[in-house]
Amino acid sequence: MKRIISEEEKNRKVKKNQLIVGGVLIFLMIFSTLGFAFSNRLDINNEKIKYKDIKFIKDSNTGYWNFKINEIDFSTQYNPRETEDIYISNSLTINNYLNKPLYFVGENPEAVSEIARNLNSFVTRTNYACLENEKCSGDFPVKDCSQDNIIIVKDVKENEENKIYQQENCVFIAANYANQLRYADRFLFGVLGVQ
Repeated sequence: MKRIISEEEKNRKVKKNQLIVGGVLIFLMIFSTLGFAFSNRLDINNEKIKYKDIKFIKDSNTGYWNFKINEIDFSTQYNPRETEDIYISNSLTINNYLNKPLYFVGENPEAVSEIARNLNSFVTRTNYACLENEKCSGDFPVKDCSQDNIIIVKDVKENEENKIYQQENCVFIAANYANQLRYADRFLFGVLGVQ
């Protein structure tokens, strides 16, 4: 059997529920405002530079420099100022890679991944390959610089010069292992027309 509730008790219960709901809403509004202010404050702490009319913003969480060119997002480990000292002998532009497969030869996964991630929206696919007439450490398709776009990331010996150079459709990023990612970013800036 249900207890009979007076009108006064019913009104008190409704008022109590309204106060609880109102309190929860006020609590949510205050903390969402604080959360928004805090998230904007974190964005203020991100380092920013402008290079040739392109804004580079370093994401403090990932350490990557994020930038846009023609409304396309890119991210690199280094910014163009950090790679200005690297000479590049390469006449290829993004148009040379547009709607074509891109192949990689090399054992530095960070450098290869950096280039592949940033050029992925321009090429039809990326894959590792073996160069014709060279020893290969994997079971990859054999490709030729005269016909295929290939990026070779290779380690240099102690006396060799670190450099980026081109032979036909092949780009060689020749640097000691510790510098290969920085050289890969310099290659990207060249291809994208940033440097």
